[in-house]
Amino acid sequence: MAAPFTLPVTLTVGEHTVEVGDLTLAPGEQVRPALAALFRSAADAFETEQEGGEDGTP
Repeated sequence: MAAPFTLPVTLTVGEHTVEVGDLTLAPGEQVRPALAALFRSAADAFETEQEGGEDGTP
């Protein structure tokens, strides 16, 4: 059985690039659903982070 492999994922918009995370794929796993799940997780984390500023204001 082949081992899973991990790829770093970055997102570039204009001149800004951020590291989104790592995409780990099991042998035979399709890239599209795994990548969609990774970006959903990143979006959820971003929304959670954006819910309030450091001073507690929305």
